[in-house]
Amino acid sequence: MFKLNRKNGVSYYTITSFEETGLVKHGFSTREGGVSKDCYASMNLRFNCADPRENVLENYRIISDTLGMDYKKLVLSKQVHEDVIRTVTESDAGNGITRENAFTSADALITDKKGIPLVTLYADCVPLFFLDKRQGVIALAHSGWKGTVKRIGQKTVEKMKKDYKSRAEDILAAIGPSIQECHFEVGGDVARIFIDEFGSSAAVKYGEKYHVNMQRAITDQLTESGIPRENIDDSAICTYCNSSLLFSHRKTNGQRGNLGAFMELV
Repeated sequence: MFKLNRKNGVSYYTITSFEETGLVKHGFSTREGGVSKDCYASMNLRFNCADPRENVLENYRIISDTLGMDYKKLVLSKQVHEDVIRTVTESDAGNGITRENAFTSADALITDKKGIPLVTLYADCVPLFFLDKRQGVIALAHSGWKGTVKRIGQKTVEKMKKDYKSRAEDILAAIGPSIQECHFEVGGDVARIFIDEFGSSAAVKYGEKYHVNMQRAITDQLTESGIPRENIDDSAICTYCNSSLLFSHRKTNGQRGNLGAFMELV
């Protein structure tokens, strides 16, 4: 279950099943609690936009303090809608925050190192959280429609198995707030890609228009990897429907900030 928390004016989601392990600090930010203005109001975590960099950095400081993480050790990804999974070590601490982002491509981050907070960013795409309770491994994956088709979630699980000897039955997975089938309208060409890859239930018609269910396609990927269905927590929270609390690229025609998924082993 995803739970909405409020602390010192900052709102963020946590995942009950992850909290219960005592193995991680984690959270998924909302729009509330930052210092940004206008279309970025207020907890914008997006660099390279019209929001002043000092505002974005202050937002990272605020959300890090709220989640009990060291702002200077955050490791940001480099999201380009591909399926590159980056293994993170202590040498990556501060990547994209205290120093320039050194990753050329990284839509997923994975680590078994304690005290290194991973960060991935969103504004409709699907956030994926992974925790191997037995081996002590965490991962975050950014799964937009291209990443979903490339099966980045499934590939992240397979990398956990290969590199860290994870067993699928020990992995908790969670699907965070993202655009849902109700508002993810696509063209016929994209719908056909999803139907061919995941079956007819992945894209359905609303009148004359196709809508894609990325969350269902991702769940199928994860169960194919062996993760038990009961280990997968789908928030079912739509960013478009809840755009007053969550940034949505589609709802705002791109005039928006970014939300962040954060996770750290303790």
